[in-house]
Amino acid sequence: MEEKRYFTLEEANACIPDLIDEISLLRAIRVKLAALHAEITPLLEVVSTNGGSKHTADLLRTTAQFQTVLDGITARGCHLKGLDPGLVDFPHLRDGREVYLCWRMGENKIRYWHEIEAGFDGRQSL
Repeated sequence: MEEKRYFTLEEANACIPDLIDEISLLRAIRVKLAALHAEITPLLEVVSTNGGSKHTADLLRTTAQFQTVLDGITARGCHLKGLDPGLVDFPHLRDGREVYLCWRMGENKIRYWHEIEAGFDGRQSL
């Protein structure tokens, strides 16, 4: 089993530029997926046994791209809590216990932490 990663404040802050790019990309992919889904769904209802749609391959490719970006964030040990507002938690040891450093899109650095059970509403200043 893989050892759990804990971030220092400096390590978590170093992730922010990549996270800004990745969350922006995930948001753009989500828009594309929604558009493709809207186009494909009526076609699938009408021609479910007729080979699908010319957009099916694009939908599958786009879904795979979304998953790849998401997997990359998770593999680094970051916890993406939502694309809107772009909320990410970083496991962190504070006074010997596990908490989360908390960052959200629009913030240029991490300034908050919260207890694991508290969530965003329980954010406290560092």
